[in-house]
Amino acid sequence: MTEKQPLIECIEENAKEPSPLPVTWKSVLNCIYRRISLRRNQFIVVVLYTIFTMLIAGFYIVSFYLRGVTKSTHVDIVPVYRESNVLGMEAHGLTPRPPTTQMLLLTNEPMIDQTTLSSQGYLVYSNHCRIMDLDPYKHEVMRHFKPINHMPCKSVPPLTQVRYDANAQRYVLNIDASAFPSYQVGNMLSCCYMDVQRVNEDEFKLTPCHTFSSRAQLSNTTDSIIVSCKTDTKQIYINGHPTVAERVAVRERLEHWTHKDRGRRVPSVLMIGIDSISRVHLIRAMPKTAQYLYDEDWFELAGYNKIDDNTFPNLMAVLTGHNYTSALKYCNPYEKHGLDRCQFIWKRFMQHGYVSAYGEDAVKINTFNFLKKGFQQPPVDYYLRPYLSAAEKLLGGDTKLGLPHCLGFETAAKHVYNYAQEFAKRYRNDSFFGFFWTNTHSHSEISQTTFMDEYLREYLQRLVAQGTMEHSVVVFFSDHGLRFGPTRDTWSGYLEERLPVLFIWLPPFLRQTHPEFVEALRQNRNRLTTPYDLHMTLKHILALSGRSGSLESLGGAKDCPHCQSLLLPVPLNRSCEDVAIEDHWCTCWQYKEFHLSKLVMRLAHHAVQHINNYVATFRNGSLSHLCVPLELFEVRKVYKAELDLKHMDIYMLNIFTLPNRALYEATLRYNRNLPNAKSVQLSGSVSRINSYIAEGNCLGEGPLKKYCHCRPKDNNNKTY
Repeated sequence: MTEKQPLIECIEENAKEPSPLPVTWKSVLNCIYRRISLRRNQFIVVVLYTIFTMLIAGFYIVSFYLRGVTKSTHVDIVPVYRESNVLGMEAHGLTPRPPTTQMLLLTNEPMIDQTTLSSQGYLVYSNHCRIMDLDPYKHEVMRHFKPINHMPCKSVPPLTQVRYDANAQRYVLNIDASAFPSYQVGNMLSCCYMDVQRVNEDEFKLTPCHTFSSRAQLSNTTDSIIVSCKTDTKQIYINGHPTVAERVAVRERLEHWTHKDRGRRVPSVLMIGIDSISRVHLIRAMPKTAQYLYDEDWFELAGYNKIDDNTFPNLMAVLTGHNYTSALKYCNPYEKHGLDRCQFIWKRFMQHGYVSAYGEDAVKINTFNFLKKGFQQPPVDYYLRPYLSAAEKLLGGDTKLGLPHCLGFETAAKHVYNYAQEFAKRYRNDSFFGFFWTNTHSHSEISQTTFMDEYLREYLQRLVAQGTMEHSVVVFFSDHGLRFGPTRDTWSGYLEERLPVLFIWLPPFLRQTHPEFVEALRQNRNRLTTPYDLHMTLKHILALSGRSGSLESLGGAKDCPHCQSLLLPVPLNRSCEDVAIEDHWCTCWQYKEFHLSKLVMRLAHHAVQHINNYVATFRNGSLSHLCVPLELFEVRKVYKAELDLKHMDIYMLNIFTLPNRALYEATLRYNRNLPNAKSVQLSGSVSRINSYIAEGNCLGEGPLKKYCHCRPKDNNNKTY
C-alpha cells in the first residue's frame, strides 16, 4: 500500500476555503508567501516594531556604558577612615544587628533602650529619628563625578606683595625683584597703587594712583589697593591686595574689654563656610581635607540637618536664630536698611569687645545681596565686599559655570581664604569673630570643588602653624548639599541636599577646662542637630568669655525654643518637630516607593495649586501678572513615609510642570479623618530641583524665581 503523503492547508488569495497541498519544501514556501501576502500590513508592523525595540534597547545600553563605566572607572577613590557611626557601641561589646528594609518609626511606642539599638547603617538612630548613612561612592552619584585638576590662574608669579610691619603697625607694599625675569621688563617699569573705597553695597571708587618705586608704606585708612605697573608702551601688570589695617576705634574697644578680663582667656570664633557641601560630598570630593579633620580630632556633627531650602534662611538661622518668615519680619532683606537693623550674632560679639570680619566671594550672588538690598552700612569692622567688587571688575580672569573663577593671580575663593587667614593672624592675641563664606568652587556642579582639596588641607595646616587654633573655636560647615543637577534627582541626592557638613574645633584650653564640652560634642555626633543649635553654640561661646552674662541671659533661638548649644548633650530622642524642621526637610524617616493613584494625583494638583497661589499672593499680588500659571504635566515619582501615624500619611512627590519644564519636589500630609477640602496639607516649601537660570528674569524678587515662568512680551516690550 502506498503511504499517504501529509497535506497542509493553504488558502488562495481569492478562495473562500483552504486548499490542501502536499507537504514539500516548495509547497511550504509557497504557502508562507501566500500568508505573508495576505497579511503584509500586519507583518510590516511587527517587523518595524521589532526593529524599533532593538534600537531603543541598544541606545540605553550604549548610554549606560558611556555615562556610567567611562566616567566612574577612571576616578581615583581615596578612602576616608572615620569613627563608627554610633560612638561607644564597640566599647560596650555590642554587636549591632543589620537594619531591616521595612524599619518603621513607631512614634507612639515605648522609649527604646539605647543599649539595644540597631544602629549599623545609620548616622542617627532613636525612637523619633533614624537618619541613614550614605555610601559616598554609590554608582548613581559616581557616574556623574569626574575630579578636576588644579590649574594656576597665571603662568607668572605676582610682581607685588603686601606684608604687615608690626613695628610700624602699617602694611608695606613691595615690588618683588625676583619676579622681574618673568615679565622681561628690566628696570623700565613704573608702578602705582589706588585705594579701594566703599561707596555703597554695589559701588566703589578708586583714589588717584600713588606712584612708588620699590616700596610704599600704606596708610591705616587703607582697606585694600589695586596695583598697576606699566612700561613706556603698555600696562604689563595689575593685581589687588586687601589689608587688615590697624584702627584706633577697634583697638580701643579691644583694650577696654581686655582690661576688664583681668587675664582671663577669651575664645575667638572663626567660621569657614562653603556653599553646597554635604557631609558625604566632603568625603567624596575633598578626601584629603576630610581625612585631616578626622585625624586632627575635630568634632563632626553627622546628624546636622538643614532647616530650609537655600543659603539665606539656613545662614539666618545660624546668625540670628530666625527662620525665613521671621527674618522677613525683623530683618527684611528686600527693604532698605532691613538687614542693618537685624540682630546678627557678630553684633553681639562686637558689643562685648570682639573685632569682627565678614568676607564672601562672587559678589553678585552674595547671601545678603542676591536680589536683596544688602547692608547700607558696613556690617562688621572688616568687610571684604568692596575689595572683591573691585577685583571682579578690574583684575581680569575667567568664569566657571557662571561664577568668577580666577581674579588676577588667585581664584576668587582663595582671596577670601587668604583674607580670613590674615585677619586671624593679625588679631591672634585679641578676641575676634570672623565669618567667611565661599560659593565659587562648590555652588553649581558635583565635581567642581575637587580641585580645592589639597589647598584646603594645607590651609587648615597654615592656621595651626600661625597659632589660630590655640585660642579659637573654628567652625567648618555648609548650608546644604547640592541642590541641582542629575545627582539631585536620586535618593542619595535627596539626603545629601538636606545634610550639610559641620565640623567644630575646640581649642586646647577649652578642652582642658571644660572636658564636659568634649564629651557632649562626641555624643552629639550622632544626634539630630540644626542651624539653630549652631546659633546657640555661638551664644554659648560668647557667654564663656565672661563678658555677656550667662547663656540663659542671651536668650534662645527665636524660632526654635527647644534648640540648644552643641557644647551640651543634645537629647537622643529629638524629632524634627522638636527642633523646628518641617517634614519637607526632615531626614529622620525613610520613604518607600509608592504607586500612582487618584489620591496621588490629587496631592500633585494640590502642590501645583499651592505654587500658583503663592505667586498670586506674593507682595499682595503685585508681581503675579508677570508669571504664567503652572500646570501639572507628570508625576514622575511618588514615595510614602514609613511611619506609623494614626490617621496620617506623609507623601513625597516628584512632579514636572509646564510651561516652565520645572522639576519640583513636594512633601504633603494626608489626614484620612478630615473631609476632602481639609485633608491635604503641604509641609514646608516646594523645592525646585532643576536649574532656573533665565525663565524668571522678569522678577526682581528672589523667592518667586523658582516658581515663575515669565510671560512673553509684545513688540513694545509689554507683558501680555
